[in-house]
Parts: sequence; C-alpha cells; structure tokens
Amino acid sequence: SSHIGHRLFWSGAHSTGTFTFKIMKLAISPCPNDTYIFHWMIHNPEGPGFEPVYLDIQELNEEARAGRYELSKMSCYAYLKLKDKYTLLETGGALGRGCGPLLVGSARSQHKDPESLLRHLAESQSPILIPGQETTATLMLRMYMDQRNLTIPLQFLRYDRILPALQEGSHEAGVIIHEERFTYPSFGAWMLQDLGQWWEQTTGSPIPLGLIAIRNDRLNQKERITEIIRDSLKHANEDPESAMDYIRSHAQAMEDQAIRDHIALYVNDYSLDMGEEGRHAMQELEQRARNAGAL
Repeated sequence: SSHIGHRLFWSGAHSTGTFTFKIMKLAISPCPNDTYIFHWMIHNPEGPGFEPVYLDIQELNEEARAGRYELSKMSCYAYLKLKDKYTLLETGGALGRGCGPLLVGSARSQHKDPESLLRHLAESQSPILIPGQETTATLMLRMYMDQRNLTIPLQFLRYDRILPALQEGSHEAGVIIHEERFTYPSFGAWMLQDLGQWWEQTTGSPIPLGLIAIRNDRLNQKERITEIIRDSLKHANEDPESAMDYIRSHAQAMEDQAIRDHIALYVNDYSLDMGEEGRHAMQELEQRARNAGAL
C-alpha cells in the first residue's frame, strides 16, 4: 500500500550521505483545526513516525525563528520573515474567508464606538493587546492602522488571556483569534473592526492566517510530506468522528459544537491545496507588509 511506501521513504541513501532517522518532529498548535488535519498523520500505525509538539502560535513562531523543528505550523507573517530557513507547503494551512482576526473593545472602556476608541488609544498611547508580534493577526492590525494613519502601541499577551484582560478593564482593546471569535460577546467585548473582513474587502483575497512549512535542510522530502498531509486531511474529512477524542483531549475545555464550528471555519478547500488563490493571497500579504514597513 502507499502507507508502506511512506515507511520506506524514511530511511535510505541520500545524495548528502546516508540518513536513517525514523521520526520527524511536527510542531503544531493544540487547536482543533490542526489536530483534525494531523490526527491520521500522527496516529497512522502504517505510516512514517511523526512526533507531535504542541505549542501556541507565538511559541511556534519563536521556535521557527530558531529553526527548531523540521516541520512546523507558523503564522503566514512569520513565514515571510523566515524564507531563508523554511519553505511553505501548499497543504495543511489555514486560509479562508470570514475567518480573520477581530479587533475588539472592552465593555469597561468609556469609548463605545470604534472611531472614538481608536482616537482615544492614539492620543493616550494606550496599547492594543496582540496575540504575538509575528502573527498574521498583528500584521493585519498594523496594515489597518497604517491605512488609517494611526500610531498606537501594541502589547503581547497570550491569545487566550486577551479577553479576560479586556473584561477586567486593564486594557481597552485587543486582537482576538481562534475560538475567541465565537466567545468574545460573553466577555462583554464588542466588535471594533473585523480585520479579516477589512482584508477581504481591500484585496479580494482569502485571509492567509497560518501555514505548514518544512525546514530547508529537509526539502528533498517536501513532495512526499505534502502528499502525507493531504492524505491525513482526506482521512479526517471521510471519517471526522475518528479524530474527535484526540481533538477533545487538546481543545481546552471547548464544547463539541465549538470544536466543530472551529474546524468548519478554519479547515476548507485551501487546507487541502492553497492553489492559485492562496499563492496570490501570500504575495498580496508580502507586498502589503512591505508597504506598511512590517517586513
């Protein structure tokens, strides 16, 4: 079977010498979209060995900067800075429509509409909370502020702590990602700007959030691994329930419906193959990042 082919692929002669490693480390997030896509790849008893490492997106980006893992999820923005170390795979990523980061305001802020809150933050130089310096969410905020000629400081806080900070009133605005898209109203937060919608209206492209990249010293395995990831996602699509226990074990206290919503939002046709539209979205992101002084 092709799975045995996968296995044979992992040891043998290579032009730079002989390699006999059996395990390749795969760094992903514990979010349902990643665990859904990679469940079969990690657990397939017939396939090659992939050892999963679970990190939040800020940590994934930091480890990628250090070139730590052969195969890694990372923000599309982080990848644009790391082409000397990694090459993107056109499968397994998170691109889509209607799934972008949200800029939200705190219920405790005295400023209750977007214009007055943004003006207040710029005048007072009060920071907006962001889920990581090199996340695509932060890049979209920077591009949005650049277009509006706004200068507001940004402060990192791990993505799952941003809404509690807004609820407590320690900050007045933050950028939220992942499942927080579904839960922010329960924290009293309100929508200031849907940054993904702004991107789509400005560019017409899908939102390039995250991708899987292979370290450049493993490029000889790029095509095979792309095929394995695609097989893993097809397996999940054909039998979504088979991965649910594994997904639940990593989804921090998320209800099953929230897990399904999350997967439906972030896993789509672009996850199987980013295609021409996805490649164009990445070029657009790079060009606009340069224009905004973010690259």
